Parts: sequence; structure tokens; C-alpha cells
Amino acid sequence: MSIDITQSYDSAKISHLQSVWEKVISQLASIHDHKKIISFLGKTAIIDINTDDKKVFIGVPNQFVLTQIKKFLGKDITKSLHENYDAQFTAQYDIFAPFQEGKHPLHIDMLKTLWVDQLKETSPLLDQKTKTALSKYFGILFDKNYTFNSLIIGAHNQMAAGAAQAIAAEPGKAYNPFFVYGNVWLGKTHLMQAIGNKIMQEYPEKVVVYLPTSKLVDEIIGGIRKNKLTNLMQKLEEVDVLLLDDIQFIAKKDKTQEIFHNIFNDFHMKEKQIIITSDRPPKELNDIAERLKSRFSLWLVTDVSQPDFETRLAILQSKAQAKNVEIDDALLEILATHVTDNIREIEWALNIIITKMQLTGKDITPNDIYECLHTLGYKNDFTKDEEVQTANTRTIHNMDDIVALVATYYHIAPEDIIGDSRKKQISLARKICMKIAKEQFGRTLEKIGEYFGGKNHATVIYSIESLTEDLKQDSYLARDWEFIQGKVQE
Repeated sequence: MSIDITQSYDSAKISHLQSVWEKVISQLASIHDHKKIISFLGKTAIIDINTDDKKVFIGVPNQFVLTQIKKFLGKDITKSLHENYDAQFTAQYDIFAPFQEGKHPLHIDMLKTLWVDQLKETSPLLDQKTKTALSKYFGILFDKNYTFNSLIIGAHNQMAAGAAQAIAAEPGKAYNPFFVYGNVWLGKTHLMQAIGNKIMQEYPEKVVVYLPTSKLVDEIIGGIRKNKLTNLMQKLEEVDVLLLDDIQFIAKKDKTQEIFHNIFNDFHMKEKQIIITSDRPPKELNDIAERLKSRFSLWLVTDVSQPDFETRLAILQSKAQAKNVEIDDALLEILATHVTDNIREIEWALNIIITKMQLTGKDITPNDIYECLHTLGYKNDFTKDEEVQTANTRTIHNMDDIVALVATYYHIAPEDIIGDSRKKQISLARKICMKIAKEQFGRTLEKIGEYFGGKNHATVIYSIESLTEDLKQDSYLARDWEFIQGKVQE
């Protein structure tokens, strides 16, 4: 559908279409990350239901979103439609031009739908009005699956987990501020959100906000540009517990640091809980004011490291149990032995194994485990003992992998990198992807430009060269580049 035929719909039909989509989204929220749902489905809606053809027409803004939805959410959307509307109907996706222009009468309040779904898991005494307003303002929601019950505690995170539970029991009193550092994909975000989820459950009157630091930076910059910084400060006045993920992203942002210094002092003086994560300890945060780094260290600083073998095995056992799947411990031990980098890869490996079990209906064998390792990019013949020590090498295979890696590192959506956004952080991430594609994968300038929305080769050259110059001048950026490049080469 290229024209807005929905202009002829009356309020009853619009309400009906919205109601069906809200039920679908609410069910998806129980099995998918909220940020993924917002990213892929934020500008979608049911635009028509054809009872003759038994089809539910779902409008999407562009081809990229359509492809991503089919790839990552298609089966679950169909399943949810069957359960929440009619099992005889199928989903039909159409690029709906009016959705490209932004908000449309058929769009549902996605954040409200997701937030209301989450409130069911907490308390009826929750100050719903305040919390809903803040969640809509900041646009970041908690993942209800990140709890202390689902957190595997081992030597790698024992101190951090113990402090986190103490904070959840007495926010603002125990370990305030609390600073956790460690490499990506080791469970810092899980730990942080577990604290938030527990506090919301035990202290329903408290307002808890989780923010990636990049989001806070955007809010501060937007407030300054629009002369509405006071609005942000007033919203933060309502917050009792502030959880900031990846504080390293305020480096070299002097004005942002100055404002955050005031926010931090206000929270600390009023005994409001502050929890911060980073990829390095405070003293190693380059280009961040000393007065801020000293405040980060006012109380407890602890790290989360790579999990040991016993913990990796426990994580696999726990994840399998949560999915109601039985896998022999001897097979899980193979995965725990070879997948050592981070918790995220452990989950990826298990998901591959479970998917194969479900598709084939057969028990898993050691060969299936080895095939899984090869699928993840771990090389060599794992059955040869002499090669086991060199087997733990994972490779990035294509442009999608590059973009996914960089997007994860900077806490932004992959489609934003591929798209035309000119936000500084997204533009930087795009340049990094282009430079990696050219220098480490030998992609032609034309192929790179084509991948990133049809940009010409001159634009690609400029992006790569400007990043090269920035790397010479910016030690903080150089460190980011070194880390990302290392992950690509692994």
C-alpha cells in the first residue's frame, strides 16, 4: 500500500486494529528484548484485516525494516496473531509510505504497551503515572528477564553480585555510588538491571531509571540545543535510583561532564542511589574530569571478569533448564570448555543447539556440539587434543557481523548505522564499519557504499580518511578502535 487508504477508517476500526496489534506486541515482549521490539516495530501497525483472504496486513516504513522483521520476529508475530486473534489468519507485510513520515493514527503507544506489560510483573501499588511518564520520556525500559534469580554467580562476579543484592535491599544506603567495570558481554547490564527490577518490586514507591550513557548524553545535548535543559533536570528530580550503563561515553564531552557532575552531587547529597558501569576502572577513564573520576570511587568499585569453566557450565545448565530442555552435562562441558570469551557467546551457542534439537527432533551428539562451535566461528578439529588450545578463535564473517559488533559496542541499533542518521555517535560507528570493511575485509568502495544505503565512493573515502585522522588525535577513540579491531580479528 503506497497511499494512505486508512484516512477512510472510522474510530471503531482504528481502535480494533490497534487493539489487535497491542495484544501481539504485549505477547512478543514476553520473549523478546524490549529494545529490539521498539527498534524494529516502533513504526509499524496493522493497516487492514481481510476476512475473505484471512490475512492481517502489517504496514512497515521501508524495505530494511521489513527484512529485519521477517528475519528476527516473523514466526513469533504469526504465532502471536494466531493466539491473540485467529489461528486461520496469516501475516502479510506491506511497505506503507505514510509510516515513513513518522507518527500515524494507526500507530500504538509502543512504550506504554511494553511498560504496562512489565507493570504486571511488579506491584499494584506502583506509582504507574510517574513511572510511565518517565519511561516514555527517556524511552528506555527494563528487561524483566534480568533478575537475581537468573543471574549465575561465580568467582568472576561474586563481589559485584553481593554488593548488588545489598543495594537492592537498601537503596541509597549501601554502596552508594556503586561502580562496576569489565569488558563487554560479561553481564554488567544484567547485574545492573537485576538491581533495578528488585528495587521496583520491593520499593514500589521508588522511581527507578536505567539509561545507557549515550542516551543521557543525547538528552543533555538536546536540552542544551533546544534550551530545555531544565525539563531534563526536573525529570531527574523525580528519580530515586539512577542506573547508567557505559559511563565511558561521556569522555571529551566537557559540558556534559559538568552537568552530570551536578546531577551526581545532587543524587549523592539526597542519598539517591547511583549505579554506574564502564569498560574500565575510574582511574583509567581517559578524557574524563578528575573530579568526576574521584566521585565514581567514593564508595565501592568492583569488576566483572570472564567466567571460569565451572561458572560457564552452570550458566549453560541454568539456561537449558529455563528453556525446559534436557542436554547431557558431558555435552555442555564441551561448550563450556571452548566458549570462553563472554556470556553472550555462551547463550548463542546454546540457542543454536536447542534450535537444532527442536527442528530435527533428535538428541544432540558430540558432533552436533562441534558443528555448533564451527557455526560460531571457532576453528580447527576439536576432536584433536593438540589443537584444543588454539581452537578458541572466533571470526567475523560479513558486513552484517561488523555492524552488529560495532552497534553492540556503542549501544545503538544496527539499522541506525546502516541508515542516514547524522548523529555524531552513529556517524562515528558507521565510519568504523566502513574502515574495517575496507582494510580488513578488502571490500570495494562501491560495495561498501551500496551496503550503507547507496553512498558514492567519494563519501566512503572521506569517511575512512576522516576516521584515520581522528584516530591520530583522539586517544580515547583509538582505544575504542583497538578493542573493536581486536574483536574482529579474533
